Amino acid sequence: MTATLEHRMVRRFGEGVRGWLDALPSLVEGLARDWGLEVVRPFSGGTSHTLLCERAGEPVVLKVTPEPAIAAQEDAALRAWEPSPRMVRVLEADPARGALLLEGLVPGTPASDGPELIDVLRALHIPPPDGFPPLAERVDFIFGALRARHPGDHDAAHEKAARLARDRVPATLLHGDLHLRNVLDAGPRGLVAIDPRPCVGDPASDAVDFAYASPDLREGIERMSAVVDGDRLAAWCEVFAAFFPDHPANRPPGDQSGDLSGADRTA
Repeated sequence: MTATLEHRMVRRFGEGVRGWLDALPSLVEGLARDWGLEVVRPFSGGTSHTLLCERAGEPVVLKVTPEPAIAAQEDAALRAWEPSPRMVRVLEADPARGALLLEGLVPGTPASDGPELIDVLRALHIPPPDGFPPLAERVDFIFGALRARHPGDHDAAHEKAARLARDRVPATLLHGDLHLRNVLDAGPRGLVAIDPRPCVGDPASDAVDFAYASPDLREGIERMSAVVDGDRLAAWCEVFAAFFPDHPANRPPGDQSGDLSGADRTA
């Protein structure tokens, strides 16, 4: 276990996760045995420890989390999206052990800004099944993460975001963490989304990172309005501006420094 993994998991789950971390090697060993895996190397991750593996000569990804509910919700969401080629597929699941085995995506490089992102949004926004939390709950969580990592006065933005989340609009199943690092190139198959934090609510909220991927935010909003309500997307981009401090739209006039990566909302 690396110091980086320990720090990340303790930051996310608290000191109580140390017992799970101590048992992690034996957990991975048991899952590898049960599912016929050969571990290749670890990936970075947010709420999970993720490993690239091989099974019968094919690349697969093993994810384990100390919270079984996280694995159960991701499994349920991925199965709801299973008919779509735009979402990674589940090969095996053992939510009681907090474990999912997912298909490997080749080459698996992160997406860049482009028209295919519209296809990803369109494919993922389906009628919401039962059992997923509301968007308002997700909003509270990510603003809590923002305060922990970037202290400041975020109360007004949080309040506006909470109101947007409670608006009565046609709701869909949401990815909940749809940034470019969670959309991968799968070769001839096209772009494929991974690592959802599923919830239910306004589909425009899922398009924020895609809009901010454009150096011209107005152009990004206009492009994404082909599949979501552009006015609502603009409102979501405004309330989430603190997550994108280096975007040209959010820098002081004359400041040309920075990039478009945004703050880390992965959790």
